[in-house]
Amino acid sequence: MNKILKSLAVAAVAVLALSFHTMAQTVQDGLRNLDAERYNAAETIFKQLASTAPSAENYYSLGYFYLNLQDEDGKVSSENLEKAKDAFTKGTALDAKKPDPLNRVGLATVKLLSGDRAGAKADFDLIKKDTKNKNADVIFRIGEAYSLSAKVNDPAEAVTNIQAALDLQKVKNNPDYYIAIAKAYLIKNDGGAAMTALENAANMGQKLAKIKTLMGRVWYQGKQYQKAEGFFNEAIAADPEYAPAYYYLSLLYTTFGKFNKAKENALLALKKSEATAAEKLRYIKLAFASKDYDGALSVLNEIFDAEKDPIKYRLKGYIQTEKGECADAVKNITEFLNKAEKERHLASDWGMLGRAYACIKDDANKKLNDSLSIINMDIAIEKGDSTFDYNGAIINNYKVAKNWPKVAERLEKYISTSKKGGNATDYYNLADAYMRSRNFIKADTVYSKAIELYKDTWMFPYIQKARAKQYALGNTVDSTFSAAPLYEKYITVSTDAMKADTKNAKYFSEAYGYLGYKALLVEKNPAKATEYMNFALKYDPTNTKAQQVLQSINGGTTPPAGGTTPPNNNSPNGGAQPKN
Repeated sequence: MNKILKSLAVAAVAVLALSFHTMAQTVQDGLRNLDAERYNAAETIFKQLASTAPSAENYYSLGYFYLNLQDEDGKVSSENLEKAKDAFTKGTALDAKKPDPLNRVGLATVKLLSGDRAGAKADFDLIKKDTKNKNADVIFRIGEAYSLSAKVNDPAEAVTNIQAALDLQKVKNNPDYYIAIAKAYLIKNDGGAAMTALENAANMGQKLAKIKTLMGRVWYQGKQYQKAEGFFNEAIAADPEYAPAYYYLSLLYTTFGKFNKAKENALLALKKSEATAAEKLRYIKLAFASKDYDGALSVLNEIFDAEKDPIKYRLKGYIQTEKGECADAVKNITEFLNKAEKERHLASDWGMLGRAYACIKDDANKKLNDSLSIINMDIAIEKGDSTFDYNGAIINNYKVAKNWPKVAERLEKYISTSKKGGNATDYYNLADAYMRSRNFIKADTVYSKAIELYKDTWMFPYIQKARAKQYALGNTVDSTFSAAPLYEKYITVSTDAMKADTKNAKYFSEAYGYLGYKALLVEKNPAKATEYMNFALKYDPTNTKAQQVLQSINGGTTPPAGGTTPPNNNSPNGGAQPKN
């Protein structure tokens, strides 16, 4: 009986030992979760290791984890810097006589990311001296510190130190060295060198999902989108649970305008992550970019009350603007601007606020809202936001209000301040605004520039310039028919297809009618005038002026001297503007 009990006891101990071994987590497990951006799981592992088995390595790993918790701008919060400092301090305190060099590197990194570059450099140099410049891991971590953050970095120092660490290694089998040096090259915008480093890392056969994702980011940064897509898919093939690959695929498809695929991958990125509030915020941004406004708003509403970050107001306001819930959007974007630190404000915040004011349906306050819309969009323009055509929106606002002088003023400003200057369309629209403002002399001048830039690919500006010349005369008789060369150009340069297009018929009728008048009154050539007027009636049988001229010729009478104004349906207040 005793033998049986003894055997059972031994078996129980064996089972417990096996269970403990199975459940025990290692630093590598924590790092794998960190790489996959499963931050809660990583923090749990690192804190447990530091608590149950306090060692220099475990304290360093915990501090290193906190240094990697960075916002979108690459900034580590003061709270996480303090947590990292606490862990590294405990790591160095384990041996007061000979403090652990990696934890000393960690403390110096905290200095660096806190903005004390000189202090960090002095500490790094001292640590290298104390380790006689022979500890590859120490030198590597110093180099990595300089490329850890997109906000505070020195890629040249990073490359120099990491390369020195690689030179100390007889067997180069740690992909982290090459990954870190690749990140440094990415900060320098040297995609070629970054890709070479990542290829070296990939050859080791470890961390392939992370490496392939970084390779995709290199190509994405270089706008080689097809190659980027291939590497992101390779990352997913290497590890279908690697959330960052789906995140970047969503960004990629948004760039392509493939919004359904972008939405699909945004959801997968959320599903493969821990779905924490932070991950949900990131998903909301992806969903918004992929135009999945309902999906973004649904998840935002889940976390809105509990979320302390005022960014929730910006996100909600942006989504509401796109959904047409404009009055609520104004409230939320304004709330963000009031609650968030000024350094977090973006130019697009004012732009989106302006767009929200513009779409509020409130007739009683329309004039005020339109004014606030323009003021805020102008701020966005001044701050350099190029995510939306604010100038076009402001111009459209004035067009709806039929405030043509203001349309002209905005177009003048846009053309004069544009780096490339205005294009043909810009000049045509400016001339059109002058025309509708009844500033016919300026319209005449600007139509010339539009005609020059269109290079006869669109003929309608000739018609408009001809009209501007006539309108500018007012009641003055144009005995020379000064618009004739423009009508002649319109006729001679137009193709047969343009002449056969019915939407152009009234413009050809107008041109032939004007030239027929000239033939009769200036050239004293009734036969030619008759020919032109017949062409005018061929294109538009309802052209009453052409009919009247033909009747006068056939009756032996002469029409009144002077030019002929364009038909009433082509007044400066509007009219069709066909594209040939």
